[in-house]
Amino acid sequence: MELDYFLPRTDLRDYVRAYYYFSTETQSVQPMCAELGNIRVLLSGAGRIKFSTGDETEISTAFLLGPTNGAYLLNVEAGTRVFGVGIRPRGWRPLLGFSAAEIADSIYDLTDFGGRMGRSTIEEIRNAPSLPAMAAAADRFFAHLIAHRTARNNTYPVALEQWLADPNDLDLDRLIELMDVSRRQTDRIAKQVFGASPKLLQRKYRALRAADRIRAGKALWVAAAGDGFYDQSHFIKEFKSFIGVTPGQFASVEAKWITAVQTKRLAAPIHYPLASF
Repeated sequence: MELDYFLPRTDLRDYVRAYYYFSTETQSVQPMCAELGNIRVLLSGAGRIKFSTGDETEISTAFLLGPTNGAYLLNVEAGTRVFGVGIRPRGWRPLLGFSAAEIADSIYDLTDFGGRMGRSTIEEIRNAPSLPAMAAAADRFFAHLIAHRTARNNTYPVALEQWLADPNDLDLDRLIELMDVSRRQTDRIAKQVFGASPKLLQRKYRALRAADRIRAGKALWVAAAGDGFYDQSHFIKEFKSFIGVTPGQFASVEAKWITAVQTKRLAAPIHYPLASF
């Protein structure tokens, strides 16, 4: 497996977290944890994605993987090569023009997205000789989209992002105070930019933080779980729902692969606290 990251242009970093290149010479079936949205361009090979909803979809040449609110299974053939784009929640409207909730836990075909320029950008990326060249083509396309999207002026819910990034426990009443709008409005805003309700985001990020603690060498139960779970059984069930494996499996097997991913990201550096791995 090969995995490399590249930062977007400085003026795009509020919207695009990072570009990445992935390749594998062997068939790979990998459980993937719940994550933010990604654009992926298939350079060679083929694959399928099975969502936590049970839906299974074949990978197309260019597609948007919406925010996933549960672990999913990625099955790729030997020789698969992918150029990917990590989309920040702030980038949904300016780059794509629609709500994250519309594409959560599903795939949106981008083959014809953006008209002639979009199609030519996909071809340029597929024929590019290197990751920096792919990134440069994506930079130009995203800069064009931002310049022509009136939705770029929409107010972004900074309080919601700060709540999710806070290392303390995710208290829903505290979120309502920070947002300073009704609970119903908070729910609507969260779905627009993160593709899920605050309650579901609370569960998702509690599990992701527990995975971070396990990777950091904390104990599998009390220290890793924190205060957000009723008991060990509840912790294991929630962890598997959002990470794709049990805490024990994650510590003994899965963490090796994810640690390699995290090491690459930190070296870039492209760490973003709301991105999973």
